[in-house]
Amino acid sequence: MNPELAYYVVRYYHNLMTKLELRANRHLIAILKLMHGRDDPIAQQQAIQGRPDLAILSRDPEVIDLCKDGLQAFRARVAARMLEMHGDQVFLNRCPKCNELARTPKARQCRACGFDWHS
Repeated sequence: MNPELAYYVVRYYHNLMTKLELRANRHLIAILKLMHGRDDPIAQQQAIQGRPDLAILSRDPEVIDLCKDGLQAFRARVAARMLEMHGDQVFLNRCPKCNELARTPKARQCRACGFDWHS
C-alpha cells in the first residue's frame, strides 16, 4: 500500500482502529521519538530496556508483535484492514483534476497540481 494513503487513513480515521492497534500506534510513535527516527526491532528493544518506567511503551506481547516490522509496515497493514472492513466510512479526498490524494479529508486545494476547488 502507498505510504501516503496508509498515513492518511490511519491519521484521519483512527476511530476505526481497534484498541490494540491504537496502543501499537502510540507505542511505535514513542519508539520513533525516543530512538531519533529508528523503529527497527533492535531500536524497539533498546527503548523498552532504556525506559522501563515510561508507560506509553507497551510490554504487551500482542502490541510488540504488531510493531515488529516498524511503523510503515504497521500503518500499511492497519490501513488495508480499515479500508477492507470500513471502506464505506473512509472518504478519500482526491483532487478532481489530477486525482491525487488531498492532504486532509477537508482540504480543497491539491498539493500536487495546485488546483483549487473551493466553492
